[in-house]
Amino acid sequence: QEVDVVVAPCRGFQSAEATLGEYVNQVLPVVVFAISEAELSSSDESELRGIKEKFSLPIFFFKVPESGADLISPKKTGNEKSSLYCQLMDLEYLSTNHCSCGAPGPDADAQSMLVEQSEKLRLLSTFSRQVLQKHLVEAATSLNEVHCRCLNIFINQAFDMQRDLQITPKRLEYTRKKENELYESLMNIANRKQEEMKDMIVETLSNMKEELLEDAANMEFKDIIIPENGEPVSSKDIKCCIKQIQELIISRLNQAVANKLISSVDYLRESFVGTLERCLKSLEESWEVSVHPARSLEKSKDVSVHITSNYLKQILNAAYHVEVTFHSGSTVTRMLWEQIKQIIQRITWVSPPAITSDWKRKVAQDAIESLSASKLAKSICSQFRTRLNSSHEAFAASLRQVSA
Repeated sequence: QEVDVVVAPCRGFQSAEATLGEYVNQVLPVVVFAISEAELSSSDESELRGIKEKFSLPIFFFKVPESGADLISPKKTGNEKSSLYCQLMDLEYLSTNHCSCGAPGPDADAQSMLVEQSEKLRLLSTFSRQVLQKHLVEAATSLNEVHCRCLNIFINQAFDMQRDLQITPKRLEYTRKKENELYESLMNIANRKQEEMKDMIVETLSNMKEELLEDAANMEFKDIIIPENGEPVSSKDIKCCIKQIQELIISRLNQAVANKLISSVDYLRESFVGTLERCLKSLEESWEVSVHPARSLEKSKDVSVHITSNYLKQILNAAYHVEVTFHSGSTVTRMLWEQIKQIIQRITWVSPPAITSDWKRKVAQDAIESLSASKLAKSICSQFRTRLNSSHEAFAASLRQVSA
């Protein structure tokens, strides 16, 4: 059924090796090599060597009877071997360990066969069956290997899943606990630093108050013409004068206070980073301990745990990263400027009869006295705590996703 008989062209037109090459990857070949002479020619031997080297296929060798010879060949006596047989032995197609008469070998593998009697041509059927059996065994072996590999994958996956169901909740709970400790530790740092910030701001304001008042009294306004005869100034010009005095006070205070605050904020940042690193190290040690030492697939499980731990550390870092970058000098300076500006702008101003040095000094003094060191310190730490809360909530949300 579904058999094609292919007769190789003459050697001068195309070699048998090339003919085989066209078919061997598309069909299950049963190769028959017919020999008309008593011995193999040099070209026969060369061709057979090429076929063996390239394809390593069993071949059915058939000695064609000479023209006019009896169809039934005389039997050879004893262990007499033909020269054709000896040549095929030298080419390693035939073996003394295997019967060339068509009987299956002990390993049931298909072997090359030599038939020198016409009546034994029927052994081609036996040879073909052995070749097809060989292909069948190879296919079954490959399928069995795939089957075993799939079963191993399913078994290992089931084992890993069962283990993860036991270990993962504990690991996530430990992660949640360590993050809570981190959050509370950073909150305590923020609360503790608030008093230190307030004392530092009070000291700075006290040290530079007289210098600020003097600078304000001697201040020359821009784009405003002040009458020298003491005449009243318009309310619009008054507001411009007040605004310029405010800007002077804010600018000088901001520069002095911000420079000292930056070192305090840097302490917050360093404390924050140190606490976060300790938390991550503790989590990493926990994940390493959670690896079961008796696993047969320990290496692959180590990789899995390493990936999981890295993922959770990335979530923790990502949630808190904004706090690390938030506390830089330029941000503190801008934030302090806005806070001082908002507090000073709450003062109610009364228009003076004239713009004098005493009035400018009084405006500056009221602006300085309106500043609250505790409010500034509270505002800075409040922003830190607000961002800390958002980080805490972001991490909790990410952890819920991981759990799901």
